[in-house]
Amino acid sequence: MCLFALGDWGTGGSLQKRVAAGMDTAASRKLMRPTAIISTGDNIYPNGVESADDPQWQTKFERIYTGSNIQVPWWAVLGNHDHRSEPDAQVAYARRNNRWNMPGRTWAHDFTGSNETVVTVIALDTQALLTRSEGWKEQARWLEDTLDACKSKWKVVVGHHPLRSYGYYGDQAYMVNYVKPLLDTYGVQLYLCGHDHDVQIIKHPTDVFYSVISGAGGGARNTAYGEHTHFADTNGGFVALLFSAKRMDVQAFDADGNDVYKETLSITD
Repeated sequence: MCLFALGDWGTGGSLQKRVAAGMDTAASRKLMRPTAIISTGDNIYPNGVESADDPQWQTKFERIYTGSNIQVPWWAVLGNHDHRSEPDAQVAYARRNNRWNMPGRTWAHDFTGSNETVVTVIALDTQALLTRSEGWKEQARWLEDTLDACKSKWKVVVGHHPLRSYGYYGDQAYMVNYVKPLLDTYGVQLYLCGHDHDVQIIKHPTDVFYSVISGAGGGARNTAYGEHTHFADTNGGFVALLFSAKRMDVQAFDADGNDVYKETLSITD
């Protein structure tokens, strides 16, 4: 099973269109067609959307991701720019367009591959967590309860803001101090995010999980290699996550859909 991941894409600009074409190119390859696309937030720039009928849905989503190989469901989280207008309009849009999935500001979903591999993706509204707003305490309890109840071998937590980053924003203290311990305790393999407009793969020695930033879907910002960086790149791109029963490949692509890095993580029973 393959999941594509990208964030910070909804500009309507030339780089977003180039990355969209690159996704279609990558998805045309054997075993690379995604089951779904995970959006790591900042879905519509600069200020989100006002309603499910906002015309930006057409100009910054529907008319851009038109490639025949990427006509698959999107599962999205909210970013800080999405909060500037009406974040629940993005939840409502899912009832208008069945390609867009956002059951709520937080959600959990099991993705099942053809080989019956199950990957549980747990989605956070990190803007609420970092600003201590809109039910953030309840969200923190929900995350722990959801992880505690999860029986899948593969567990991915996705939010907009980084936990680890050597890019513009760096590590986020709340995520390190309060989210990281839950990911470690419950054996999460991957924390996936955006916010930094680059692609980074980081494995900090004190973390059970990998940190993967995929925020280069529509903009570019300088990035850097740090002490625990395995890969970093900018100028547009996205990530593919490929799962089997005991193996996950994290594969990075540039804006044109060329694979530029791959790392494999295995698990045992």
